[in-house]
Amino acid sequence: MTPTVCVMVLDGDHDNALQVATELSRDLEATIVGVGTSDRSRLPRSRHCDVGVTTVPAAHDAYPRHLLDAIETYRPDVVVPVGYRSVAALDSIDDRLPADVQTCLPPSRALSSAVDKRETLSVADDLDIATPVEYTEVVDDLESRGRPGGLDRLPFPLFLKARYECGGGVTARVEEVSTFWETYDDLASRAEDDEVLVQECVPGDRTYACGLLFTDGSPTMSYTHEECRSVPRQGGSGTRVRLIEDRDLEAASVSLLSALGWNGPALVEYVRRPDGCYVLMEVNPKLWASYALASRAGYRFVSTMVAETLDLPWRPGRRPADSYELVFPLRELHYAVTTPGESLVRSLAAICVPPARIDVNVRDLRAWLTPPADPDPSTAALDTTPTRLETGTDPRASADRGGDSG
Repeated sequence: MTPTVCVMVLDGDHDNALQVATELSRDLEATIVGVGTSDRSRLPRSRHCDVGVTTVPAAHDAYPRHLLDAIETYRPDVVVPVGYRSVAALDSIDDRLPADVQTCLPPSRALSSAVDKRETLSVADDLDIATPVEYTEVVDDLESRGRPGGLDRLPFPLFLKARYECGGGVTARVEEVSTFWETYDDLASRAEDDEVLVQECVPGDRTYACGLLFTDGSPTMSYTHEECRSVPRQGGSGTRVRLIEDRDLEAASVSLLSALGWNGPALVEYVRRPDGCYVLMEVNPKLWASYALASRAGYRFVSTMVAETLDLPWRPGRRPADSYELVFPLRELHYAVTTPGESLVRSLAAICVPPARIDVNVRDLRAWLTPPADPDPSTAALDTTPTRLETGTDPRASADRGGDSG
């Protein structure tokens, strides 16, 4: 069948963009316009990408303008952002998009609330959802007084994070007083508006999350997972993740996103105290890094979102799995070999034991084995140009992708 739906998938340098494109091409037989930062980006190299487009990186000031140019050139039916900065860029140009191009974004006010982690925690407090003990005001007071002594009265270790979402893991665990201010200053230099939250550090290296899709103010799909291992090791992207069933976690997450007035996908993340109480970390206002677990287990959030946005008759063809565990070997090994103090042997052991499915598509290795792109926006070209097909080629032309695993 010739595809009739054209989907522009953003953030083609992200590994989870590959699973998004695979899912859409399998489920909806969609034509994929993949946006990356060069012809070496992962998604434009994929067999599931029909048209490759390059823009400046999403962190570049010119990105919204280049993204709008690409959308006006290719006129997809719908645009699917993968990373946070693309969600924010689409939000900023939403009123300038062509009338025939659809998105599934949260309202601007809801997005602003989720991006501000202090505001998110305040909303959660009002809903009686447990939140971390805050020490930010204590540190702000010490900062205003020239950083005199006084840190020793805080209960180390502490967990530090950027107040505002900035599209990267600006977090750190601080074990002792002697390293606090150095770590704090480093995070502040990378954080939006230099603001850093200082919170209790809940013991344990596992996180728990509920992925949700909201449409017209109501949840239409949800699942919960446990992140057994991540990079960085606390608060990072999952490298071993498994499905769990937790109705309380789901109910709290639905309540929080409903209070924010959400629309589209999001991941609500928690840590768990030794007494079993879940403590809210944040709302991740985008498709999450370990989305492949949901997709491969049968929770087809993206296909469902696109079908509902475009009023297509598609429905998932199979019931989601009751149990599923997935490891992300390339992400884990890349972190092990590029991070001082990490052990490649321990990373290999964590991937292999206990046995689990792996997040690698052997039928699309050219894309999956592509190294991560240079994150520096200054290295990117400023032209928005096709990288796979000639300019003028109909992006809705069908492509034979075969029957690889979705």
